[in-house]
Amino acid sequence: MTEHAKSLLREIDETAADVFDLADRRRAKERAGSRRDAYEKGFNEVQSLAGKPQARELAEWIQSEMREREAFPSARNVRQQGAKICRESGHEVSTNDWLGA
Repeated sequence: MTEHAKSLLREIDETAADVFDLADRRRAKERAGSRRDAYEKGFNEVQSLAGKPQARELAEWIQSEMREREAFPSARNVRQQGAKICRESGHEVSTNDWLGA
């Protein structure tokens, strides 16, 4: 895992601590384990295609979704948002790419 992805995941954890109470956080974290892997993969994919600022934009979107919906965004939604961010910054995302799936 890159240091940048680690930093972004720490920010996600901090947002979870702000949004969810302790019991909700435990339940959400249990359900979100694989999502966390998807978040890391999303950060790495967006960073490799479009750069660190765009990976940060994805992290900020995840945090916003957590605050607004009081739930972790799905892996599919993260892929879709990551692809959207890359495309909006002028980068191609193939349907064969993880983000384009």
